[in-house]
Amino acid sequence: MNLRERFDDYRGRIKFADLDLASRTMAMLWLDIFRERVIRNCFPRVASRSLVKEVSEVINSTFLEGYILARAAQGEGPERVLFTDPDRPHSVERGVERLRLMYEEEAVSGAPFADEPLGVESLAESLVREIAYGPEMVRLEERELVKVHLIYALWAGYKLACFERRLSGGRRA
Repeated sequence: MNLRERFDDYRGRIKFADLDLASRTMAMLWLDIFRERVIRNCFPRVASRSLVKEVSEVINSTFLEGYILARAAQGEGPERVLFTDPDRPHSVERGVERLRLMYEEEAVSGAPFADEPLGVESLAESLVREIAYGPEMVRLEERELVKVHLIYALWAGYKLACFERRLSGGRRA
């Protein structure tokens, strides 16, 4: 099974609710900040709540696609990755803090996905093109500007899966 086939398979089986509680929390924190930045940069005088909602949904789904892409690239299956336990005091908070530190310490290379396994960069570019020229964004005049931001949303989701893998030490639920 090649990377695209594995990605398509995982895409149908991994949902946002499947993420570890700390991962979901970190994703929401990151997405809130990122969405505000994208809206402020791409639509500085937007008055349409529906436009903001649509663009936010595209950003959210792009982030999840990045997460799924990393899982497919790792080839470890679509099973849940758990590294925190909500029943253990402070476990989730520690998980969120560790993820936050990993995001902060991440060295940003010249181009996202440049040093990733073979095929990941080209599939990432293809996914961003599909999203940017898909039905949700086809009527946006600012599509090209939003497209630039989508690669970073995809990259952030990708990195979340990589960080989860490091924190879980390869353990599965």
